[in-house]
Amino acid sequence: MIMLHMKENHTHSDIRPFYFWCALIFSLLATLIHLYIIQRYSSEFPYRDDYEAIFCFLTPFLSGHFPDNIPLLFNQNNEHRIFLDNLISLSMVSLTGHFNFYWMIWIGNIGWFLLAILFWKFSNKNHINFMEFSPILIVMMCLSHYELMTMAMAAVQHYFQVFFCVLSVWYLVSGRRLFALTFFVCAIFTSGGGICLVPVILLYYLSKKEWRNLATSVITIGIVFIIYFPLLGYFQPPTHPNVLLALQSPLYLITYAFGFLGNLGNTYKSSIGLGVIFTMYLISKWRFLSIRYPFLFWLMAYLLVTAMTNAITRGGLGIRTGQGSRYTIYSIIFFFIVYCSFLLSASSAKKRMYVANMSFVLSLGIFAYWFQHGQENIAWRYEDLESGVIQHPTPEFAVSTLKGAADLGYYYPSKTLSPAIESKADK
Repeated sequence: MIMLHMKENHTHSDIRPFYFWCALIFSLLATLIHLYIIQRYSSEFPYRDDYEAIFCFLTPFLSGHFPDNIPLLFNQNNEHRIFLDNLISLSMVSLTGHFNFYWMIWIGNIGWFLLAILFWKFSNKNHINFMEFSPILIVMMCLSHYELMTMAMAAVQHYFQVFFCVLSVWYLVSGRRLFALTFFVCAIFTSGGGICLVPVILLYYLSKKEWRNLATSVITIGIVFIIYFPLLGYFQPPTHPNVLLALQSPLYLITYAFGFLGNLGNTYKSSIGLGVIFTMYLISKWRFLSIRYPFLFWLMAYLLVTAMTNAITRGGLGIRTGQGSRYTIYSIIFFFIVYCSFLLSASSAKKRMYVANMSFVLSLGIFAYWFQHGQENIAWRYEDLESGVIQHPTPEFAVSTLKGAADLGYYYPSKTLSPAIESKADK
């Protein structure tokens, strides 16, 4: 019996290094592929919201008098205030004299990698080793969010907004109110989705009966709302659906929210099914998470609020709106919470190893599936942009913004357009 036990231990010690090297190699490969795709398919040409968010900010700002133009940094793009996008764009032009889409794309993607580092920090703090962490990293490196990966303004807006939101929750449960509120402000002025932190912050302090922190948070949020809405002149975009109409069908909103949370499944039915399974599992674990791992619990609360908010504000555009590529980043975070919950609640080392191994295989499957689907879509867009095709609902408007940028000399497209653009320097 002793010999048999020693033999089993020797076998396990032989297997563990093999698993570790598999985890390391595939994690590194997934990361390198992700980086290569960004480098290979990033175009020095604007795409859709880039025209409004970048050119419609830089042109009037650079045309006017500096002190008077400072409020333009808080310009509204659709329903969002994208201060970070504007600050990066202006800094780039001020330092170099030109706007560079490649740089903007890479700066935006830094936000996603910072989030991966934060998840590793949580994992390491809670004794999740790299082998167990590898499924999270591989899924984060999949190409499901291909729409963001090579879109300049959207990469900065979405990746950094989500990073700031998660970082705010991190500091919230760590008892560091000042940092939690600071990153809430950063989030809401990076993208409007930061508003989803409000109920999370207030409910957290309310549940903890931390009345002073609650009062401070209410005052801070109130000041931010006064600045964000009346002082800066918020307006409802005319193309957005009526929120009150969306509230008339609660079942529809719930279905939309499930599809949003399970969007990693890609197809309509699988996304809803995945969202239901993930949500039901986490609800069954709410007490365990709230007591033992409050970061996961309140991060889950943030995602649920985000899903319902998106359903209310976007649901009128159709239920498949929630299956957009850019929204899969929330589904990936949901995967992180579910996986960590499975792993940390495992009743034995053997069960925990089983969960890690099965999740590792699943993560490879997710990466492989999205590599084919995502690479095709990102390549199609790249080829169109490199051919000089204007990707915007109103080509005439896009051409006029490009002319304005060329006249000021901070951007001139390297592609041949139709109609051709002439700057003042060429006349």
